[in-house]
Amino acid sequence: MRTRQESPNIASPSPVTSAKPVSAEVSGFLGIAPAEHADRRRAAWVMAGLLLAFLATSPFAEIVLPAVPAFVPAYDAAMIVLAAIAALMLHAQYRDLHQRGFLWLACGYLFSALAALLHGLTFPDAFVSGSLFGGVQTTAWLWIVWHGLAPLFVMAYALDETPPRESAASPLHRLAYPATIAVVVVAALLLVRFDHRLPQLLTSAYFRPPSTRWIGGLVWAMHLATLAVLIWRTRLRRLLDLWLCVSLVAAVIELALSGMMITARYQLGFYVGRVYGLAGALFVLALLLRHALLLQAGLVRAASALHDSERRYRDLFDSMGEAFYLGEAVTDDDGRVVDLQFLQENPMARRYVGRDIAGKRLCEVAPDFGREWLHVVDEVVRNGGERSLERASASTRRFFQYRIFRLKGRQKQVGILFQDVKPRRDAEKALRDSEERFRQFGQASSNMLWIRDAAALEMEYVSPSFETTCGHAGAALVGSDFDTWLGMVHADDREDVRRVMARVQQGERVEHEFRVIHGETGEVLWIQSTEFPMRDPECRINRTGGIAQDATLLKRAQVRLRESEERLRSAIAVGRLATWDWNLATGEVVWSDEHYRIEGYTPGEVVPSYEAWIARVHPDDREAAESAVLHAMQTGGEYAREVRFLHPDGSVHWANARGRFFYDAAGAPLRMVGSMLDTTQRREFEEAQRVLVAELQHRTRNLIAVVRAISDRTLRESADLGQFATVFSERMEALARVQGLLSRLKEGQRVTFDELLRMELAAHLDESDGERFTLIGPAGVTLRSSSVQPLALAIHELITNAVKYGALRDPRGRLRIAWHVAPEDGRPWLHVDWLETGVAVGTGEAEPGTGAGRELIERALPYQFGARTRYVLTDEGVHCTIAMPISRREAVSPLRHDVRL
Repeated sequence: MRTRQESPNIASPSPVTSAKPVSAEVSGFLGIAPAEHADRRRAAWVMAGLLLAFLATSPFAEIVLPAVPAFVPAYDAAMIVLAAIAALMLHAQYRDLHQRGFLWLACGYLFSALAALLHGLTFPDAFVSGSLFGGVQTTAWLWIVWHGLAPLFVMAYALDETPPRESAASPLHRLAYPATIAVVVVAALLLVRFDHRLPQLLTSAYFRPPSTRWIGGLVWAMHLATLAVLIWRTRLRRLLDLWLCVSLVAAVIELALSGMMITARYQLGFYVGRVYGLAGALFVLALLLRHALLLQAGLVRAASALHDSERRYRDLFDSMGEAFYLGEAVTDDDGRVVDLQFLQENPMARRYVGRDIAGKRLCEVAPDFGREWLHVVDEVVRNGGERSLERASASTRRFFQYRIFRLKGRQKQVGILFQDVKPRRDAEKALRDSEERFRQFGQASSNMLWIRDAAALEMEYVSPSFETTCGHAGAALVGSDFDTWLGMVHADDREDVRRVMARVQQGERVEHEFRVIHGETGEVLWIQSTEFPMRDPECRINRTGGIAQDATLLKRAQVRLRESEERLRSAIAVGRLATWDWNLATGEVVWSDEHYRIEGYTPGEVVPSYEAWIARVHPDDREAAESAVLHAMQTGGEYAREVRFLHPDGSVHWANARGRFFYDAAGAPLRMVGSMLDTTQRREFEEAQRVLVAELQHRTRNLIAVVRAISDRTLRESADLGQFATVFSERMEALARVQGLLSRLKEGQRVTFDELLRMELAAHLDESDGERFTLIGPAGVTLRSSSVQPLALAIHELITNAVKYGALRDPRGRLRIAWHVAPEDGRPWLHVDWLETGVAVGTGEAEPGTGAGRELIERALPYQFGARTRYVLTDEGVHCTIAMPISRREAVSPLRHDVRL
């Protein structure tokens, strides 16, 4: 049997790489590049600049400048270079796109280059005196022919709509360039030959107005017509059309300045107009050059990308985890595969096989594989597609998985991918063993176990203990969705369970508690669960697991413990009891909030410690307090002591503390627990009670002395016992009223002068007498407690005297009592002015202002209180003034806040 083999292609296949689409401008086809909005805006700015420059220079076009004949040949030389390069680049566009319009443009720029060459050579006085060839009119007519025919090529470009294929088939491009050259040469020869017969455009260097303006206007109109046709036919949709329009605008300005607006050569318009011509040629050439540079940059990037792609392919080929062979089928005359030629292999294939088999045949490498392998390769070569198979290798003691496929575009070339799957098979066996162990563990565990799919939260496994604990069949839950699981959860806990599962899906391990409803009894059970994510070998979360136990009994115990602790806290808070717990091993101390407050700290202000406690103990009590603590620690007895604490504001607070130490088996103290009660208020109450008792005794003695003095004085003044009884009774009532007023005062309060005055007036007068006296003075003037009784008796005597003998007896009498407060020697003094008017003195009765009242005012008040008094009996009644020191405090408000004078 004869076999035949196609020549092997050893070259490595190049992968197909994708790249970003590039614009038509960069791809090599400038002719079809669209004009974007930015391009139109840029072209508009350029045309606006050209027009502004034209408007600025046109008024000065006829200014005569020095004659520089060499300027025109230099201008023509620049035009030759620009036009020739543009013609070459436009020819390249024509060659690529096969559109005849670009051929017309290329011919137009070639025509311009040749016409510029002849125009420069014939310009008079540029190279020699006169012209190199031709006559006086040759140069002018060459300029007319040049600028008159050049727009026709642009018009042909705009009007030509020949499809690219027809344009490519046409032989016109083979004749266009010779014809253009021939036209220029023939036109030049005719102009030289008939120079003397041509209409005169110039006389010396001056233009002949009729002929020059008429012919120049015709050329100018030709440019305008071409511009209109270009815009009408192309709508300036392409980038090249846009800049051709700009170039034509520059040419129109050139014709206007250098031909129609001047009268002779070497004027300003003659020079400036040709600058516009150069600019117009430069615009299109710059566009073409920019495109060429972009194209070159694109080619460099493409070459670099290709190089990188091949390098990446080689790196990928060499670093593949799978072994790879590239082979070519060897067939007989009937087209059946009889052998396999190995063309390429990667390092992994050499590592598996142990040698290099590139260039060898299958029959040489593995004869025992021949028949079966050749059948598979023949099937793949004939039908395409791919085949997979697994085979053990006795020589390498490996188990390989093969994948054979035909290469695209290569009829007999096949690729063979294979890898050692023995580790995978071992891993699968180990996984099965692990799953069996897990199943046995789940059946034996008293904890509830479950596994869910991480994405859908579908239940995959539930341990048997779940049914035992919750009363729901675990087998029925396998395959169920998450809503089925939520149906067993207590309604109040479902949202919390849903949020926990969302956190687990994000990769977080969560411990939480929730309630479920027992499936049989309906009892509410507390479940303590740990939910955690499970990951695959690529570290992606593919499952979630849960381990849980019944925590109902523990939860009930916790509830009872919390209730007990809450009752204890409430009792401590209500009783304002401070507690402490001192760990002697670590030095850690725990204080209740009340403990902080008793010692003058804000709760949490300091870290509780022995040092923080002793720092606030009053300096006079520290030694004794520490000795008591040490004695209780050493003897095991109770620590009980009342201690003073000195607060930062200087205030002293009392507290009664009791505590006890606890010891280990060796008798070493471990901790001290105790409580403390604030006794400051009790101490203050006891002190206040002591002061009140002393004050009561003092006031009682004073009161007895006052009563005795009143009785003695009254007895001396009384004529008989009846008078004594009356006067003594009135004075006792006045004293009783004062005592009643003093007894009703609360702590810190004082009797006010106006209150004392109104009380005595009310005791002697009724409502009908209210118009007979006038009170003028501030309210709330407080009196010293020691001065209230004498002052009250003095007022009583004055009112009694006024009622019996003075202004309050006589219907015409009037009483005016005025008082005010003024400071003296840094203390407030009360000034009282008692004035009676309208009293008829000397009626035969006893004179007013004599006896005990006057003696009390003039002698007792100055003697006891340092008062200044004055008592005068005038023709109209008594005039008495009293000035005496009073209390520094005003009357206490209902809120019991003292208000200073």
